[in-house]
Amino acid sequence: MDTSNNQNQYRFLTAAVLSMLVLFGWSYFNPPPKPPAENANTAANTAESNTNPLQPAPTPATVPESTTAAPDTAPNRTITIRSPLYEVKLDSKGGVATSWILLRNRTEKGDDELYGAGSNGTITKPLQLISEKALTSSPREVPFRLSTDDANLNAILNERNYAVSVTEDAINLGSGEEKAIEFSLTDASGIDVKKRFVFRADSYLSDVSVDLKRGGLPVPNTKLLIGASIGDHAINHHTFYQIESEAVAAVDDDIVRHQGYYSFEYNANNTASLVVPGSVNWAGVGDAYFAMAAIPAVRSQGLELRASKYEVQTEPFFSSIFQWVIRNAETKETRHLVTAHVPITSDGTVTQVFAGSKDYFLLNTLDAPISQAAGREVDIVDLINFSNYSIIRAIVKPLSIPILYALHFFNGITHNYGVAIIIFTFLFYSLLFPLRWKQSKSFKKAAGNAPKMKELQDKMKELQKKGVPSDDPRMRQLQMDQLKLTKDALP
Repeated sequence: MDTSNNQNQYRFLTAAVLSMLVLFGWSYFNPPPKPPAENANTAANTAESNTNPLQPAPTPATVPESTTAAPDTAPNRTITIRSPLYEVKLDSKGGVATSWILLRNRTEKGDDELYGAGSNGTITKPLQLISEKALTSSPREVPFRLSTDDANLNAILNERNYAVSVTEDAINLGSGEEKAIEFSLTDASGIDVKKRFVFRADSYLSDVSVDLKRGGLPVPNTKLLIGASIGDHAINHHTFYQIESEAVAAVDDDIVRHQGYYSFEYNANNTASLVVPGSVNWAGVGDAYFAMAAIPAVRSQGLELRASKYEVQTEPFFSSIFQWVIRNAETKETRHLVTAHVPITSDGTVTQVFAGSKDYFLLNTLDAPISQAAGREVDIVDLINFSNYSIIRAIVKPLSIPILYALHFFNGITHNYGVAIIIFTFLFYSLLFPLRWKQSKSFKKAAGNAPKMKELQDKMKELQKKGVPSDDPRMRQLQMDQLKLTKDALP
């Protein structure tokens, strides 16, 4: 998979945090032997639990008006938009995206080609963000569908062919160019909908605006669907480093994440849903390295997550080291389609959409323009999973960012992330060496003083047996000798 910069950032971030925990944990829990008189403090690991309140999704209330679909007379068209960064296909049926291929990961730190998992020097796979399973589902579970409280209206919005404002089927965007494409649909029942997209050649940000009216009035509770399961779909099976797509959102003042395999309770039809309470700043879906997120024009309530699960055949793989030892390979995997139903306004205001890599150096440059356009603070960097828990995230995030800059610096010299990690680790240990060396000397000295310390303790016990009070000059002298030995052993 030629996503080395982004993937190695994630792996190094995980490895660095784990390495530091192991380093300090080993030193803390396994110090050299101390003198008998000293006490060692121990710490207990606490299990974390997600405290984000979840509510089962309520059954949507059907609006009083009934919507009857008129015959679909508009021709079906597929519009392909290609830029140096991505290639997108929009289907006039529903005005949705049916393909989204990332071509390059361009940041201030570099410009790299992107390919799907399993690509190598002879085989290249497109980095397709939209799942084939989502495309073949009925109805299709693809980005930019619309959802309202009226199931009949939803069918019209997502299954009818729209008129398209452009005549060409292939649009090539050169550097600095942008293109607006409008999909419009008018129905005899009084439905009037316009979906407008704006794509920019040099940006992973696009605009989506929805103007949805029935009888001349905006339709309430309109939601823009992101997903299902945006990510690298060339992955054969998912691991700790190549996780399945998850829903992620900035709600109130926290970041919430819900993965398909543990956050949902599935019914007999293998479907599930959750309502996430709170004011939504942004929401989306993504895997470990790539994501799509929608930033509505205004914050609002009503984020809903829907999921389904299915089984897929894979190439043989080993789920653990033990399974590898006994050569027990698996050839199937349970996967999940997760979709975020993001509340938006249906009056034509712009919803910003990000689709790209979760590269810190990319996301960090987008916070300012997104925030300016939205008129509020938006920290899209939190697409990166610094932690599911705000307390830990507050520690890990500021520690991780300097490490990423250091890693990128060494990678710029060595042009190899593996070597960069080795150099960083060596320098990290070198910074700690003086302290560890002095600490080791102190422990050795303390161990050497152990017999003297025991001798002093025995003398004090003998004096106590003879009834010598603690304020006796002899007892005070022994106590002073103990303090001196202890002080000499301190690092």
